Amino acid sequence: MYRQKIDGTSKVIYYFSAWGGRDSNPRGFIILDSTKQFQVEIENILPIYQLSQIPNKTNIEGITHDCYGTCGELYYNSKPVFRPMKVDISSENGFKLKTRIYQYKGYSEHNRGLERYVFEKFKETKDSLIFYNLDDVESMNGIHLDTLKVKKGSVYLLFNKKNNIKKINVDNVTLNFKTNSIEEIRHIALTPKNEIKNKELSERGIFRELLK
Repeated sequence: MYRQKIDGTSKVIYYFSAWGGRDSNPRGFIILDSTKQFQVEIENILPIYQLSQIPNKTNIEGITHDCYGTCGELYYNSKPVFRPMKVDISSENGFKLKTRIYQYKGYSEHNRGLERYVFEKFKETKDSLIFYNLDDVESMNGIHLDTLKVKKGSVYLLFNKKNNIKKINVDNVTLNFKTNSIEEIRHIALTPKNEIKNKELSERGIFRELLK
């Protein structure tokens, strides 16, 4: 389970995945006041798969998908649509939630597989993380990147027993500025070559693993 503080509020947003009875696997995002203890309440799970922006004190934006005639066998003979099919606006725990709903095939065709890199150093800005001297050491491609810039918002920190960062997972959604069409969805796992302390990264736009 992970938690991110929301700037300018006493609220936090959790991301969780919890196995339940009868093969149920509730997962997703829940907003709570920081003074309240977390518990899974299905009706409070936000109707999104991923955040598309850093949550702020008034607004949260996310994306999800629905079939729109492209699930199952229909997938192969259907045409992908990358623009949002529908936009829902709702109120969630005092926040305005904008949910962009995409066609399943359009979503899937821009959803890249997991990328894995080790990196030498990083820099944080208000809205981004920039990683330097990256190597893909887990695939046969041997890809080297001088730099990699990712948006904050869906950045997840995992810790070792010393509370230092052992891995950074990133879900990056890129939407077209004018049309909000999906341009790219990336899932990136980043492992530091050198020790990084928890306090070296800010709270803004970053989820932190809650250790048991």
